[in-house]
Amino acid sequence: MEEYFFKSRGIAYRTNSFLPGRKTVLFVHGLSGSLSAWYPYEKTFEKTYNLITFDLRGHGRSVRPGRRGYAMSEFVEDIRVLLEYLKVEQCSIVSHSFGALIAMEFTRAYPHAVERNVFLAPAYGVHHFKITKFLANLGAALAMMPLRIRAYGRTDYSLFYPTPDYSVSRIGTDILNMGLRSYLRGLRVVFDRDYSADWAALTAPALVVHGADDSIVPVEHARALAKILTNSTLVELSKANHILILNNVDEVAAEIEKFVGQ
Repeated sequence: MEEYFFKSRGIAYRTNSFLPGRKTVLFVHGLSGSLSAWYPYEKTFEKTYNLITFDLRGHGRSVRPGRRGYAMSEFVEDIRVLLEYLKVEQCSIVSHSFGALIAMEFTRAYPHAVERNVFLAPAYGVHHFKITKFLANLGAALAMMPLRIRAYGRTDYSLFYPTPDYSVSRIGTDILNMGLRSYLRGLRVVFDRDYSADWAALTAPALVVHGADDSIVPVEHARALAKILTNSTLVELSKANHILILNNVDEVAAEIEKFVGQ
């Protein structure tokens, strides 16, 4: 995998050597994360697929835009322009949590660009969920911290394995690497509106993988989502939480390969 910076959108990304005849897979991480969450998957799939991992705007080594730069439409446009730049006409998308919202909105806007979707612990139905109050209170508390106390960067997630859903050390490190202002602006996008009605428009085959012990987005939400998605499959991982992309790499990678490789 090689590291690049897409100046026109301010997006840091990585790709392997693209080979003709191979499927392309794009990975979209969650809120406060970075493409470093996908390092184990890069190692697993780099000889099988053409891979793209990238830092969402406001995350990792990508730009920190102004307040208006965190609109959902901007996240979607980043993907569109990056795929166009890389001359990728169609790909499968693997996304986690907040990243699943972005992948869903991209698929809704550009259905012909998406072959398959893999939604890992998707943030479905959270707009009116009780976690809204928790996160709002957390955001208010964090607002007392300096907005930037060190250089922006990526978290080394190997330091936090295994990790619970609410890990103070992991979340704190993520926010320090992201910057408090960027975190709060990204958080606002999650609860900016209710995205629930948008999912039904998706027609690409979809795999939903969810942890049975997810305490951030309970598995019942994934079950409800699977019922409204056209041509979808739900896989529930026992004893897995919301951070299944770090804690259950082998299981998640096996489900990705089984689904995307079809």
